[in-house]
Amino acid sequence: MFSMYALLKFIHVTAAIIWVGGAIAITVLNARLAREQDQGALLALARQAGFYGQAVLGPAAITTLVAGIATALTVGFPFESLWITWGFAGVFGSILLGSTFIRRTYGEMAQLIASSGPDTMRLGALQSRLWFLNLANLLLLLSTVWAMVFKPTL
Repeated sequence: MFSMYALLKFIHVTAAIIWVGGAIAITVLNARLAREQDQGALLALARQAGFYGQAVLGPAAITTLVAGIATALTVGFPFESLWITWGFAGVFGSILLGSTFIRRTYGEMAQLIASSGPDTMRLGALQSRLWFLNLANLLLLLSTVWAMVFKPTL
């Protein structure tokens, strides 16, 4: 049976799948290419990650947030609930990480690789930073998914 709640929840869950799955894919690709030391592939990934973040992950994050709020309003879930507060913290934390620190690190990596004779020490440091930031983002996102599924309360 069709209901506004079901439609909004479908949009919310689908957007979250795109967002979390995309973040996992970018993290795995970055880790794999970092081990291979293929600077051409790393440069392509660094450039495309910026595009992908803006064109896919960012809109998916915003859609997840808006559809989640609309779903909660439709059903009457109290916004003071721990799991909803956790969701807001996860969404805003991930958006902050992705739109600032992760994006900036990919940009620095692309500039460094594109320059003639990139500094391998600096490149390694950027790759380590990127791994840490992506891992932190994934842990934040997965903890948010956990909170949405299990709905813990105080």
